[in-house]
Amino acid sequence: MYKIIVNLIFIVLFFILMKMSRTGVVSKNKISKEIIILSFITILYSLQGMPTLDFNAYYIKFYPSPQKLIFARHLLSIALRVVLIVSGIGIVFRKEIFRKIIIFTSFFIIVTICWKHPIIAVKNFLIWKIKEGVLPVSLIPKINMVAWIYVVAYSISDIIVAFFLIYLFTRVKIKEQFS
Repeated sequence: MYKIIVNLIFIVLFFILMKMSRTGVVSKNKISKEIIILSFITILYSLQGMPTLDFNAYYIKFYPSPQKLIFARHLLSIALRVVLIVSGIGIVFRKEIFRKIIIFTSFFIIVTICWKHPIIAVKNFLIWKIKEGVLPVSLIPKINMVAWIYVVAYSISDIIVAFFLIYLFTRVKIKEQFS
């Protein structure tokens, strides 16, 4: 649930950025506030989605998927987050390659959203929380519906964040600042 809240905060920041980028002219030598905020958002977005390096915890979350598929997903997820963190730092230096990497990664997130938030992982998480006593046992008959609500909410919030990154990094005012 915290991930949805964090993504909503990012979305509010994106609206603020859109309003900021409509006004003022930025010189080629000075970094704009928009770039700094976009860098901050990119890095935080990557960190909040970074999986642990403990494969067993990751495996339990995505079981009963095949172990090789879970391992590939785990490595890809870590690699994607590291690339976004490096790109978030790189855009502060206004390097064009990092702007393009963020745009490509955002498209990749949109295209692979179903793989990113599989229903089985959410069900496993909910069952684990019921076993821990965090969620009530009365949730068990409704677990499919609750899991789907989570998946839809996670997916929509990730898609919105990805679209905003694409939109803002392809705006002329932002593009002009990169070499």
